Amino acid sequence: MIRQPGSDDSTPTPEELRARVEGTREELGMEVEEAAGKTADVKEQAQAKAAELKETAQAKGAELKAQAQVKGAELKGQAQVKGAELKGQAQTRAAGAKAQAQVKAAEVLERTPQPVREKAYQGEPARTNVKPLIGFGLAVLAVCVVVSRAGRR
Repeated sequence: MIRQPGSDDSTPTPEELRARVEGTREELGMEVEEAAGKTADVKEQAQAKAAELKETAQAKGAELKAQAQVKGAELKGQAQVKGAELKGQAQTRAAGAKAQAQVKAAEVLERTPQPVREKAYQGEPARTNVKPLIGFGLAVLAVCVVVSRAGRR
């Protein structure tokens, strides 16, 4: 019972006020429950979307990792093949250079007169006793230095 303003009995009774307050409480309670339900739905939707995105990211990450491993293995294989090719080329060139050096050494040995070859073979023991040769070389160097200084004066 709602009374119209301007009627002679315009002040509500305490019971009417209590009834109004109770009605307002019930309305507010329903509105709060409705708002809480909407909030819960949004929260659940956000959590579901986050879980979905996480799964998608993990799947994509695993896929990219697998692709990287395949590509890495492929590149490693290519590098090994190229390395083997380069090694073979280097060995071939080294063998060719060695053969050329042997041919040149044989030519030089063939052109060298016999007495020079004999002297060269006799000089081999001097290689084992290097200290006297170093001393002799230093003495010759010292004499050259003294002579060149004396020539400048």
